[in-house]
Amino acid sequence: MKESKNVLHINSYFLTNQIHYNLYKNLIARKADQFLIPVYKHFRTFENNDVDIDYVFDKIDKKLFFTKIPKVLYVFFRKRFSNFDGFHAHTLFSDGLPTYILHLLLKKPFVVSVRNTDISLFIEGSAIFRFLGKKILNKAAAVFFISPSLEKKIKGRFPKIDVDKFYLLPNGLDNFWQINLGEPRELKSDNNQLKLLFVGELIDRKNLRILLDYVERYDDYNYQLHVVGKNTSGLEFDTINRQLGNNNTVIYHGAIYDKEKLKQIYLDCDLFILLSHAETFGVVYIEALSQGLPILYSKDEGLDGFFDDGFIGYACDNSDVEDINSKIRSVIKNYALLSKNAVVSSRNFFWPNIVKRYVKQVDERL
Repeated sequence: MKESKNVLHINSYFLTNQIHYNLYKNLIARKADQFLIPVYKHFRTFENNDVDIDYVFDKIDKKLFFTKIPKVLYVFFRKRFSNFDGFHAHTLFSDGLPTYILHLLLKKPFVVSVRNTDISLFIEGSAIFRFLGKKILNKAAAVFFISPSLEKKIKGRFPKIDVDKFYLLPNGLDNFWQINLGEPRELKSDNNQLKLLFVGELIDRKNLRILLDYVERYDDYNYQLHVVGKNTSGLEFDTINRQLGNNNTVIYHGAIYDKEKLKQIYLDCDLFILLSHAETFGVVYIEALSQGLPILYSKDEGLDGFFDDGFIGYACDNSDVEDINSKIRSVIKNYALLSKNAVVSSRNFFWPNIVKRYVKQVDERL
């Protein structure tokens, strides 16, 4: 068997999300990749003893941004990395710019990941970053996207870039959900009740408001809307329930970090709905699928594009309660099949499966 290429990963977002650590663990268990992790100094409180972190950025780098580049280059040459075949920049700009310079200096190929911030903050906000982004994307041996919706946005912005080198590198499921994979289920029909579930921080972007509007407007079922997440917006759920004017209820569970408790809530509910205005990926969708829940998700955001519409759930217009109602009817009609597909499809997001595909793609391109 041909030996896999050794990659040097540059990832300044490593400490912002557990996802990066999970990818790291699964990669080093499989091959001899190396990691350069330059982060802000204030992250020292998150010190991780089994990962080599470089705390090099400070407030001026947040304001000026381009001052990050020489700091990453300094760390690279100070550490004298060797025996690698190419780079993986885990963001298009924060990591991609120093990686592009190293590519020019060392004549080594690189791949790059594109994240939501790369598009919404940098590309959409500045002609300079659009120019730089185009150069990096053109030179990259492969471009990875966390979701089809991000890939679609880059194709629209840069239509002349070779799409044959575009790949998906989605977020994976925590091992807990793999070990506790659920079973396909039938829809409960007790008392004409339907339990809807929202999991996410209660902020405007997550768009809980559309679901509150839905349970206020529709009473053909006895709807229970279960809400899990930090109440950043300060919503008064007692007041919301008093104002509903029907038999529906909103049940707020608070922020839940205990996976066993969260799993039980998934199992107790019938349908998962998260209709964010903007969603990079949304691993909670996959958690729900792993427990046999059909899902509704925003059209052209997050999970949209991973599956054919109607396979594990449905894409919705996240501002149209009538469309939501129509899609809920479709879920009810096809519930057993959607639930079966949900459990099976969640396996695509097991970290070992993701890493196996990723390694194959990198080996083909570097």
